[in-house]
Amino acid sequence: MFISLIFFAIMFNMKKILMIIILFLIFLPISLKAYEIDNLLSKHVIVYNLDENEMIYEKNSDEITSIASLTKIMTTIVAIENIEDLKEKVLITYEMLEGIPWDASIAYLEVGDEVTYEDLLYAVMLPSGADATQALAISLTGSIQNFVNKMNEKAKELNMLNTNFVNTTGLDADGHYSTALDILKLLKYSLENETFKKVYQTKEYNTSNGLYFRSTLKYINEKLEYYYNFDYVLGSKTGNTDNAGVCLSTLSKIKGRNIITITINAPIEYRTANHLKDLNIISEVINKDFDIIKIVEKDEILVKLKTKYAKEENIIIKAPKDINKFLNIPYNKDKLKIEYNGKEVINYNIKKGTKLGEVFIYYDDELLDKFDYTLKEQLHFSIINFMEININYVIFIGIIFLISIIIILKKLFKKRSK
Repeated sequence: MFISLIFFAIMFNMKKILMIIILFLIFLPISLKAYEIDNLLSKHVIVYNLDENEMIYEKNSDEITSIASLTKIMTTIVAIENIEDLKEKVLITYEMLEGIPWDASIAYLEVGDEVTYEDLLYAVMLPSGADATQALAISLTGSIQNFVNKMNEKAKELNMLNTNFVNTTGLDADGHYSTALDILKLLKYSLENETFKKVYQTKEYNTSNGLYFRSTLKYINEKLEYYYNFDYVLGSKTGNTDNAGVCLSTLSKIKGRNIITITINAPIEYRTANHLKDLNIISEVINKDFDIIKIVEKDEILVKLKTKYAKEENIIIKAPKDINKFLNIPYNKDKLKIEYNGKEVINYNIKKGTKLGEVFIYYDDELLDKFDYTLKEQLHFSIINFMEININYVIFIGIIFLISIIIILKKLFKKRSK
């Protein structure tokens, strides 16, 4: 299938088709293994192992909901893909700041400010500036509506089937919605972009005109004096509206794995950040209940194949590498299963380098890895093994040989008698 796609890309539209291939790889079907995390307050939750493309936990992940400032993930990636020069200056105009509600999060841009496109990206992601989203939209596409159209086009491209945008900010509006699963698709895609990843993972930033930003996750944690240890969080984007409740997306490094967490619609309570409470619960559960387990060790014997007419009694198939898996502990070796699909008996004259079959490694009925096995060394013919295996044939030939000798000897004896 991949070969056909690549050939099609070469023959027709290389850039577009290769993008399709990349998206196909990014959005491979996600395993929904059941694992429960209790006491979460958010209505919609995803905990996702990015390294192994696997869902650790999900709750109501495909239900449509308001998403607040998680919208700005889309705003940011669309802007990045339309910016030619990150250092280009943008003049902030009255139009860019018009219509922003008094209670919206802003980056405190003012009419007449000159900032770079790079500054605006950080102004969107760190303080969650609605003013910065509108400045990007108008400067890049001429209007907010034109930019929103590009956001919806990108959503379709990413197969975000339950998503629609009507603004760049995420403020509650009719027809503005998504799902936790669609936000996961969006964040996975966006993190493939190095500029987005850098912005998303930045905790503090100073603009070219002297403004200071810090991430809302850091700000809320300190302001409410929670003092949760969020050092494992590499990057984040929060959100907060009446319809969406408090929301959060994070990329974290936990137990050596890149973990994406998305929480939407946790209750809004005075001086309480229920999305941060959920994040803290999730991290504690993963740290306690999960670990990287070496399922198969490199050079471990996986399969033994019989040979035919060869000096070598068996062909030993060994694991070509360590196979590790991020698992809910404790590890149960009884759930490990090795399957071999290929030639069961290998004739001595099969040439070195010939593919003999495939090895599949499963844990708890989930395919962890597979690899082709090709004959590593040329087998050698064994007359002894040949004779042992074909003893009846050898006896028959021996009898025929003896009879022939007897007949010949009889003829010779008759000739001498004459």
